[in-house]
Order: sequence, then C-alpha cells, then structure tokens
Amino acid sequence: MSIIPLKLSVTNCFLIQTGERYILIDTGYEVDWDLFSRRLQEAGVSFSQISHIILTHHHDDHAGLLNYITKENSNIRVVMSHLAKELLAKGENDNTHPKGCINRRIKALLHLKRFIIMLTLKKHIDKKSNLKFPPYFVRQKDILISGETRFKDIGIDLDGTIIETLGHTVDSITIMLDCGNALVGDAAANMLQLAGTKYCVIGLSDLDEYYRSWQKILDGGAKRIFPAHGKSFPAIKLTENIGKNKKQNMVMICP
Repeated sequence: MSIIPLKLSVTNCFLIQTGERYILIDTGYEVDWDLFSRRLQEAGVSFSQISHIILTHHHDDHAGLLNYITKENSNIRVVMSHLAKELLAKGENDNTHPKGCINRRIKALLHLKRFIIMLTLKKHIDKKSNLKFPPYFVRQKDILISGETRFKDIGIDLDGTIIETLGHTVDSITIMLDCGNALVGDAAANMLQLAGTKYCVIGLSDLDEYYRSWQKILDGGAKRIFPAHGKSFPAIKLTENIGKNKKQNMVMICP
C-alpha cells in the first residue's frame, strides 16, 4: 500500500491509494492552497479521485483547506472525531483547554513560525490569521467517529483502524494501518530535535495523555510513524522516548 506525502509549508499531508481512489490525510493551512494544488498535480492525482479526507484534528494547519477541497469535489466525505464538529464550526484552534510548549526553547522558536511560512510560500501572512481557519460545517455525508473504528465499518476499503490519540487536542485521531504504518497527525512529531522535542509535537494540552497515546500506537502494532511535522521514523523511537519530556519543563501558551 503506497503512502504519498504532500509536503506543504509546515504540514505533511498524505494520500493513501485504494484502487483508483485516494484517501487524503489532513489538508494544511488555508494559505497552502496553491502549494497543495501543485503537490496534488505533481502526484498525478485529481480532486475527483479523492473519496475521503481523514482529519487527524481540527487545528488550522490541518483543517485550513477543508472548504476549498470539498468545493472542488463535493462528493468527498470528511472523516473526523465526533469532538471535531463544534471545533471546526468555530474556525479557530480550541482555546478552552490549557496548552503548553515542551520547553522554553520551543516557546522562543514559536515566534519564527509565521516568518518561516512566509519564506516558504513567498507571500505575506497577516498576524490576525494565526490559529484561525475558515469555519467548516459538517455535512450529512461526513462521518463522525467515536472510539476505535475499523475502516471497513465506515465504508472505506482500507485494512486498518482509526484510534483516538489524545494529548495534543481533545479530537486527535491516528490512522493505524494493518501493515504497521501509523499516520499520527500531531500525536508524534520529528522536528526541532536539537531543541529537545524528543518526538513530541511542540504544543500539548496533556503530556501524560500524550504519552499514553504513544503506548496505544505501539500496542496497536505500529512499525513506522508518519507525522504531520517532520520525516517518518521507526516506531521504536516512541518506545525510547516515552516519558523523557517532563511537565515541570513545559511553558504555558494560549491557546
């Protein structure tokens, strides 16, 4: 089973081929639209070939293009946690749950994020757009899931399971393929290792829950991790790094 990465400004989206159709994992920022369209064309895939979008969680760098893509192909069904529905309708990252950076170095580097995106896309990005995205209103054809869900049970011809992997957000889910590949969204990451991330994403709402999600991924038979940020890596890296980041080193941010 082939996994096709679509590298955007800071987010990795993925295509999984099922016969002549494709499942898209996440969508990127709203400002990624031109780049996303180009990446899709480079992959030789048309919007009409996408049957489903699986949203790993509601954040702006994952849900920003939902409206754009479903406008191109209204037959696409969006699969998400049932908890994502209201969060997507608000059009901004959830700020009702406290969130912290892994450490002070990461907090300092966050100030550079907008400039990195502008350099990558070669366009100006308004500060006011930070953590916001076009509200998405769930349609009747979309699929809301709760708990562990086999793909076949929701009409997707894919051998695998969707599991809840909380800790980054309340609506985070992971795609666990039976072959051992795990597409985790922000349930793990491979970026800023020199700044001490240790395979955690830079912002978390619950570090203990996050590490419990790592254990769920490992217990589910994951062999290789495909994160939304950074290159894929062997799942043993999660085993080696569980518990290495400490709550006392975290720095609160809002949201």
